[in-house]
Amino acid sequence: MERIEFISEESNYTQDGLHTETMMLNMGPQHPATHGVLRVVLHLDGEVVVKAVPYIGYLHRGIEKLCEHITYQQCLPYTDRMDYLASICNNIGYILAVEKLLGMEDDIPERAKVAEVILFELGRIESHLVGIGTSALDIGAMIAFLYCFKEMERIYEILQT
Repeated sequence: MERIEFISEESNYTQDGLHTETMMLNMGPQHPATHGVLRVVLHLDGEVVVKAVPYIGYLHRGIEKLCEHITYQQCLPYTDRMDYLASICNNIGYILAVEKLLGMEDDIPERAKVAEVILFELGRIESHLVGIGTSALDIGAMIAFLYCFKEMERIYEILQT
């Protein structure tokens, strides 16, 4: 939900001697997958944007707190749901961190490490296809959207096997 507040320390006077205040407006969090990984704090002087401060990776949902009292294996579904588009990337990042914390990085077979990289890259490509496809749809390119989603379905088929 957007919140509006006035910042008094950025108050200034115009040449006409009128007192103006800069308004801070939280725009977001927002994302094409509708869960909020970008927040922009706007500083406005009327309708003019004076300053825009982006906060990328705004994923605070209390997941860290939920995972404090469960096992590492039980936490995996939470990392899966942190980002709809790159869920595999979040899972692999979490798994690599747990392996490092447990000191078992050297015990992981080379084949599993290669599989992690392949899965990570497929998740990244899938995420990019959704981003490009939805951006194309926003500008009216329906065919580009359909091609992107067709290729994304191919990735889903690979991941299901």
